[in-house]
Amino acid sequence: MITSVVRQALRTRGDEPAVLCHTGDHRTTRRELSGFRLRPADRLLDLDTHRLGDPVEVPGVGGEGEPEAVGLLVVVAASLTDLRRCLTTATLLPPAVHLVVAVADTPGNQGPLVPAPPGIDEWHGLQELRVRRVGQRGWLCELYFPNSVETAAALDHVLSGTGGRRRGPRSVPLGAVHGREGALWRSGDVSATGVSATGPIPLRRVTPVADLVLRVDDGSGLPEWQDPAVAHLDVATTGSGSWESLTSADAPAVSVPGARPGPSEAGRPVRVGEPDPVTTIAPIDERAVNPCGFTKKAGGPMGDLTVRGGKAVVREGQKVLFAVPDDGTVTDLDLGHTRYLRGIRVDWSGHSGPAAAVRAVASLAAGGVPLVSGSVPAWASGVGTELASLLVSVSAADLRDPLTREEHSVRLRRAALRTHGQIARWRELAVRAGIPVPPEPRMTVMLCTRRPEMVGFALAQIARQRGVRFEVVLALHGFPASLPQVRSAIGAFAATGVQITVYEAPADQVFGAVLNEAADRASGTVIAKWDDDDWYGPDHLADMALARTYSGADLVGITQDLVYLEELDLTVWQSYKSEKPSPDVVGSTIVIDRSVLEEVGGFRPLPRAIDSQLLFAVRRNGGRIYRTHGLGYLLRRAGQGHTWAADLGYFLRRNTKQWSGWRPSALLEGAVEPLGAARTVEYSGGHR
Repeated sequence: MITSVVRQALRTRGDEPAVLCHTGDHRTTRRELSGFRLRPADRLLDLDTHRLGDPVEVPGVGGEGEPEAVGLLVVVAASLTDLRRCLTTATLLPPAVHLVVAVADTPGNQGPLVPAPPGIDEWHGLQELRVRRVGQRGWLCELYFPNSVETAAALDHVLSGTGGRRRGPRSVPLGAVHGREGALWRSGDVSATGVSATGPIPLRRVTPVADLVLRVDDGSGLPEWQDPAVAHLDVATTGSGSWESLTSADAPAVSVPGARPGPSEAGRPVRVGEPDPVTTIAPIDERAVNPCGFTKKAGGPMGDLTVRGGKAVVREGQKVLFAVPDDGTVTDLDLGHTRYLRGIRVDWSGHSGPAAAVRAVASLAAGGVPLVSGSVPAWASGVGTELASLLVSVSAADLRDPLTREEHSVRLRRAALRTHGQIARWRELAVRAGIPVPPEPRMTVMLCTRRPEMVGFALAQIARQRGVRFEVVLALHGFPASLPQVRSAIGAFAATGVQITVYEAPADQVFGAVLNEAADRASGTVIAKWDDDDWYGPDHLADMALARTYSGADLVGITQDLVYLEELDLTVWQSYKSEKPSPDVVGSTIVIDRSVLEEVGGFRPLPRAIDSQLLFAVRRNGGRIYRTHGLGYLLRRAGQGHTWAADLGYFLRRNTKQWSGWRPSALLEGAVEPLGAARTVEYSGGHR
């Protein structure tokens, strides 16, 4: 299909030159573009090897008296991960009249390659748009602009539509990159600029187009930087770090907890040349490499990340699922090939280089793939101490238990995305370069309760949240803050230093209106709903923030995987599918952008069914809802007092596993005592 579309486009493109680009696995992409009879001015370009900062020159285009655009520009990507990575390089490509974008294959959870047009009249000149399926899961998108279109911007809009309406946060600070692997460091960011090795940084009117320059050294050395107005940092390519350089006598030693010497080190002390080896690893594009599509089946076989035929591969038995390229990139398509596995054993020997091995392991972890490993070699300290510890914390046999397997997956994805995600990495680079960055987004935890006796319990759950900036808006529905137990709980919470705003709502005010009044008092850009009687793990808000980033959804939440049935003193695990778009999430876990809440008109002024009505409104407004894992939350189900009317039989009929007593996931990290002088909330049984 791709070949026939490109052949027809070459025939009809007119007199202008054509540029045919490919990115990702050459066995797929280069084959699709081979065998064409090209004109002398046409170009065949490998976007993965082109050095950022070098112009893409097309004879007869862009010069004085010459057309600014090419007649045809084709980008063939092996996966969406590859297409996102090449966005940065695409800023160097000329405008095009006819743009063909093809992704050879996508995982089963991915939607079509449908662009999201920009605002105002930027695409007023679009004459034709066609989207077609390629094979079973590939996609092809054609856009025709008689007066041409900026190639990188059009690619960005294609990817934006594929990922949903909300783009998600971009990396800060504004970056410029130089070098062959520059796109690895700033994947999916059309605002990043390729620059020369020495500078100066181009100006947009009177302002530099970047605040920080990252130069990637391929081993040949870099000249002196000549633009004092813009800070720069230098890093090495994934292939430039050799085993010899790691073990040289001139490099300072570094240790990793539980580390052992690698097989290629010949017993010599392991050394690296950076104080923090984590920052030398090219980051992971969290919008492409993430847990989306994770499956909970624990009965599958184990796979291995190992070496076969001199190449790092992931295999199951003798079947190779995918080969890891020399730069260590793992794509969304590769992750899709591993989802049926119970887990993957990591073999640290024989990889093409330390950085490539670390990137591959960190990417699999970021994708939620359950990984097990022997002790981590010291040369792999770039994975970070937390991830290194997690890799040795469970065995392949442990992963046979579905709950243990998912708990391990969640811990791995947290550590990998927070350590190696592109957003986190660029904030770290900014700190190294002394460049200020905006604060992390602030969440507003919104708690509305009619029960004064539960205020201390609920605030204790909120107080132990970590890894996010947040404030609390507490709506007291029908009782004052002056009640002794309420006043005591609020005082104890305020002593933690977290800002809390109290709103005393009249008893006769309808529930939906109370929530709107509480939202009006929020100063955060993101609002998180909270219930007064459920248990939340200390990473609940941080997990919601992470899911919001990698899913691109307008609203995120979880399902009631774990439920404590108070009347029966029983905990049930329902094991719903997670890490997927879903129309339904638990209302007490809803996390929504404040702007989206305003767009849908806020909460409906109703006494009940408020959460389901909000979910309906978001979907009617074209928004996306995403369901992440539910192991950091335990729903309490008492006999009465719930706005959600479901009897105990509902939970008993649908459970996968059950235990006597109060038995949360290990990710909940136990219970906490209520704040202030509130009564202790009783529970029976033990916890893990």
